[in-house]
Amino acid sequence: MIMAIKARSFKDAKAQAKSNPELVWWVFMRLSGTALVLLTLFHLFKNHIAVDEASWDYEQIASSYAGWWNKLYLFALLTLGLLHGGNGIRYVIDDFTTKKPATRFWIKSTVYTIIGSVLIFGMLALIVDLPVPGVDCVYPKGADPAATNRGVPDC
Repeated sequence: MIMAIKARSFKDAKAQAKSNPELVWWVFMRLSGTALVLLTLFHLFKNHIAVDEASWDYEQIASSYAGWWNKLYLFALLTLGLLHGGNGIRYVIDDFTTKKPATRFWIKSTVYTIIGSVLIFGMLALIVDLPVPGVDCVYPKGADPAATNRGVPDC
C-alpha cells in the first residue's frame, strides 16, 4: 500500500518516499497546484473581467469554444483539476478511512471510476464541436435562421 508523503521539501519527500511513483505524485501535486492557480486566474480574467458576461450569446460562446487554443486550455484545466483532486482524495482516503484493505479498495475504486467518467465525458464535450450560426450551417434559400429553434441552428 502506498501512503502519502507528508513533507514540505523535496529532500524530505525523497527520504520519506517508499517508492518512486509516490515521489512523482508528490512532485505532481506541487506543479499541478501551481498550474491550476494560474489557469484559474486566467479563466477568471478571460471570462469575467475582460468581457461583459451579460452580452454573451450562443454564437460568441460557440465560436470561442471552437478554437483549438481554447480547447487545449480547457483540456489542461479539466485534466489537471481531476488528477490533482483525485490524488488529494487518495490522500484523504489513506488518512481517514478504515485500515481494512478490502474497504479501502472499494472506496478508491468507486472514486476513481467517478473521476474517470467525468474526465471521459469532459473530453467528449471538448471534442464535439458546437455549431456556430451563420458559419457552420447552410440554411435553405429564404429561410430565417432566427426562426429555427430560438436562433440555435439544427445542424
